[in-house]
Amino acid sequence: MGIFDAFKSKNPIEDVLTTLHCINANEWTDAGKHATPKELIKESKSLDDEKFIKFITKSSRYLKLENHFEINEGVSKISCSGDVKGHFVFPSSYLDVDKKSDILVQGMRIIKSKVSYHPDDGYKITDGFSLEILNIDLEDKKTFKPRKCHYVTFQYIDLDKDEYKFIKPLYSKTTNINKEGLLDNVIELFKGYHYGLAGTEKRKAYPINRYNSFYGFKED
Repeated sequence: MGIFDAFKSKNPIEDVLTTLHCINANEWTDAGKHATPKELIKESKSLDDEKFIKFITKSSRYLKLENHFEINEGVSKISCSGDVKGHFVFPSSYLDVDKKSDILVQGMRIIKSKVSYHPDDGYKITDGFSLEILNIDLEDKKTFKPRKCHYVTFQYIDLDKDEYKFIKPLYSKTTNINKEGLLDNVIELFKGYHYGLAGTEKRKAYPINRYNSFYGFKED
């Protein structure tokens, strides 16, 4: 079974992923070194579920993710509020039923971007577009044991003119969430990214330009 065949398999995530309350991982790392978030682990163990969620919501970069299951045949939606706003659509089944990947959910959209980054040039003020990719990993049962969490990342690909021209028509077909055949269009977008955009020499050298990461905890 290929990665895109898995999108049409019968492994719904309705009960696996509901609402996630997320705290920005960068607030709990040692100068960007991604050390184990000891202080956050301490808080997670010392507070009950209700108080811990309240603790997260008070974060300056709080993010809430809500799964709206099966908004269209075979397609669900993640709505974002807080640090990231808007929504992503994604297949209602596991991304990888064989668990060869750690990713549970992946969605992507094109956004306007006021900043771009390249390792050779650093950050620049710009008026362009980026492909924003949401990844929600399978449950982590160890880092915050006994509490479970999902590692959530947003990857940003700052699109040049050719990349935008290639991916924009594929993305446009996924913006009408009520349209018949939405699942096929979502899969075509994913194929365009994984087998097209990500396969170029440029993206083999620089897969992404920027990223943002969170720890996401379920609302019980």
